Amino acid sequence: MARAGVGRGHSGGRALTGQKLSPSAFFERFSDAFGQLMREVASRAIRAVREAVGEDKPFNELGALLDEFTDVQVADSTCQLLRRLAADWAPSTSEARPAAFKWHALVSLRDELPVADDVTSQRTQDTRALPEEALAPGTLTFMDLGYTDTGRYLDAIEAGAHFLVRLKAQHDPKVLRVHVGKGERVRARGMRLTDALLQGVLKEEGGVIDVDVRLEKHGRTACARVVAVEGPQGERRWYLTTVGREVLTAHEVAEAYRLRWRVELLFKALKSGVGMSALRATRPGAVLSLVYAKVIALALSRLLELSLRQKAGEPDSQQATGRLALVLALARCAPLLLSHAMMSRGVTLEQLEERILLIAEVTARSRQQRRERERRKREASLGSGG
Repeated sequence: MARAGVGRGHSGGRALTGQKLSPSAFFERFSDAFGQLMREVASRAIRAVREAVGEDKPFNELGALLDEFTDVQVADSTCQLLRRLAADWAPSTSEARPAAFKWHALVSLRDELPVADDVTSQRTQDTRALPEEALAPGTLTFMDLGYTDTGRYLDAIEAGAHFLVRLKAQHDPKVLRVHVGKGERVRARGMRLTDALLQGVLKEEGGVIDVDVRLEKHGRTACARVVAVEGPQGERRWYLTTVGREVLTAHEVAEAYRLRWRVELLFKALKSGVGMSALRATRPGAVLSLVYAKVIALALSRLLELSLRQKAGEPDSQQATGRLALVLALARCAPLLLSHAMMSRGVTLEQLEERILLIAEVTARSRQQRRERERRKREASLGSGG
């Protein structure tokens, strides 16, 4: 195999096929504009999967919820640390690694794929990055404590959207009516929920409290529902929702909220499966590009899953394991797919080998430089201790 000559220009790169490349040349392609392009491609890939799924059977756990709501969604986010150099635009809460980005996603439980998403620095509050699609009329969205915002709840109610969230201890609405609960029901009306509980005006009935409450903020008001259910360890779990009692009983509210954890399967597939946890980019455009490259890979794995179902009729009970396995297999076969694509475009085997050597050389140089910096840091710390 012929080796290309070495170029020692300002970039310090190696010449291949008459062109000089440097380690930064690859990453310079990841501009903000390219990141937005990758985002659009990812959106189209997700739409392609949904079109392929069609009216495929949704998860049994959704039950009657899909008869009542146009979609059942989960709003959540996941964080990933970056290199220290990204701290100027993506500061994190970690002193050891002071840079991190956060991927916010609104995921449909029909297919466990994003309906809307965004990429921000880690310090962006979840409620500020809540996609507007979470306020779509007729939808039901599950959210955790990070999305506590009375103004958002009022927006959802006014838009005809529904939500089911955990109730923060400091979130203290006024009781309008007691539906399930012992004590002085009439006296409880108009009292703050906390006061009614502390004064014994409102007590559990069979481990359950179910009341109508008034949400208030800046002169805006609306009616919602607060449910308390005793957990497996005897703890009291509080929920705030607009889902009516004719749709979900108090115990069913608690059971339905457990569906929120299905979003973790998506995060695991992205981080452990296609490598979102291994991003080494430091610029916003590069982070955006690589994040949406992972989303595209996830969409491809879902298409493989659909093909597998059609051929083997995989049961729903094996979906979670099968999906992660497919994502991992796709990620590991990426070099084979890339090689096939390049050779189909006229790239010879010799040219492909040269590119592989270049990537290996750049990677080795980067690792050597990192080890050298770590060695110098250790030597400096030893010297300072003497």
